[in-house]
Amino acid sequence: MEVLKANIQQYEALQGFANGNHIIDFSLDADDNYIIGKQVLTDDNFIEIRESLKELKVINYNPKETEL
Repeated sequence: MEVLKANIQQYEALQGFANGNHIIDFSLDADDNYIIGKQVLTDDNFIEIRESLKELKVINYNPKETEL
């Protein structure tokens, strides 16, 4: 599965952006990358920042292993 990766500057600029109840909230993957789903690129709730979202790098998702 592919996701979007933000560098620290992109993360700081975009994290927490809100449009009503719709919020940009990055997660960390197993490689400590700030990631978010690619669906934000087509979500009209984020049209205001779409050009910035398009600058994020597409990477393969590397999930964190969970302990049982």
